[in-house]
Amino acid sequence: MMKKLLPAIALILVALTASAQNYAADSARIEQHFKKADQILNVLRDFRFDAYAQVEWQRADTAGISSVQGGNFPVAANNRFLVRRGRFRLTWQHEIVNKCGDSIKVGEFMFQMDATEKGFNSVKDFYGRIADPWTGWFSFEGGIFRRAFGYEAPIVNSTSESPEQARVIQLLMPQESELGATAIIESPRTFKPVYFRVDAAVVNGTGIGSTGAGQSGINTGTYQSAKDFIGRIFIGRIWIVSSDLQISVNASGSVYNGRVLQTTNNVYEVVKNSAGEDIFKNVTAGTADTAGKYHTYYARDYYGGHLQLNLDYKIAGKASATTMLRGEYISGTEPGTSGSSAVPLGTGTGVPTTTTTTYVETPTGGTVPVTLTTNGVDLYIRKFNGIIATFTQSFHNQMGKQTINQDLVFKFDSYNPNTQVTAKGLTKANNFGTTDLTYNTFSFGYTISPLPYFKLMLWYDHVVNESSCLAGFTSDYKKDDVFTLRTQFTIDTWWFNKRGLNNDNQIVRQY
Repeated sequence: MMKKLLPAIALILVALTASAQNYAADSARIEQHFKKADQILNVLRDFRFDAYAQVEWQRADTAGISSVQGGNFPVAANNRFLVRRGRFRLTWQHEIVNKCGDSIKVGEFMFQMDATEKGFNSVKDFYGRIADPWTGWFSFEGGIFRRAFGYEAPIVNSTSESPEQARVIQLLMPQESELGATAIIESPRTFKPVYFRVDAAVVNGTGIGSTGAGQSGINTGTYQSAKDFIGRIFIGRIWIVSSDLQISVNASGSVYNGRVLQTTNNVYEVVKNSAGEDIFKNVTAGTADTAGKYHTYYARDYYGGHLQLNLDYKIAGKASATTMLRGEYISGTEPGTSGSSAVPLGTGTGVPTTTTTTYVETPTGGTVPVTLTTNGVDLYIRKFNGIIATFTQSFHNQMGKQTINQDLVFKFDSYNPNTQVTAKGLTKANNFGTTDLTYNTFSFGYTISPLPYFKLMLWYDHVVNESSCLAGFTSDYKKDDVFTLRTQFTIDTWWFNKRGLNNDNQIVRQY
């Protein structure tokens, strides 16, 4: 009987052995596939894609006003719809674990484009950054990046408390980004006592996608040999007082040291005349040689600082609140033009130009307009200062799994483009104009973000210019107020990868 069963048992054992071998092979293949999938996921975790669209309606006091709230209004319109910003950003950020067991960022890359109803406007960010893999403290960055000066200049627009940057920031630093290279010392997340960062950048100084005063076309590079230096020291500290209260303070000191090339024979500075009055006087006859080369530069120097205090506390149940107070001050020397306190910028790689219209008599006795374009715009050297103060009261209410964030914001900014002369001394006879007027803007707004991908903002700007002896500006203010109703729609792949949301131990706005 046993002899008859042995062949059957042998066949069963052979079948089981073959099946086990097939199963082991299948398991190895499955495990290999899982490893590959895990490797792909690890690579994808280093990438982030986010985009947002800011669609808004604005109403101005007067049709055709000049405004820093999204640009000047059309000549015959006092209200408008516009896509203020449409941003598409791709970010790569790689971290490693060093020999001490700390996770540190060693590589970063960013590309960001802007699109509105006018089409694709320009690149806003396009840079790479590499950090030392041993400590994570030292890094180098090159490309197109936001200027690390003060607080408001480098802030991300999607998380700002106000729709636009202050007037002083928009005029001193046109657009948002610069082209150059930066050396950075930054404390990694594992360094808990304080957040510390030092930026030292060398840039073209002409901005990206900027249109200079009196020019048409887009500035794509530098028109001069001189480069500008931007330096900033930023420090922040958080104190956890209790489970219901957290206090944080951050502050910075910044310097901008640049130069502007003289491309005209006329440079004006504020001096005293024989009667003791302040006047704009032509102080140089220029230094252009017969070959048309220019080699005289004038200082473009800014100094600034900011201080911010945050109080984060619980108020009832699952609700919490944040009280924030921030102040920023900037002063320095700005080489502008007669019609603008902004720095004149070259179109393309050419020197700044100015366009004027004159009227020529015809043989019949009438006149016809003739447009003249000349190289060089007369420089007007001004001493300036600017103040920005912001108070924000935020409320965070937990509704199920969703947090509703609300902000009440009060903001004041003041820009005095010419501190060397008082308002009563601003007269056309002394070569002053409306460019030299001080503007104060009192703003307030309400923001609600009921969902991570939507934000609604209501904002009002009350603009007041100082009284002067200039025609049309003798009253307290012109009617330049603007109301903004903005919606912001956002998508962010980091909603599913929380590790990338905090790159330092500051309190940052994430809604």
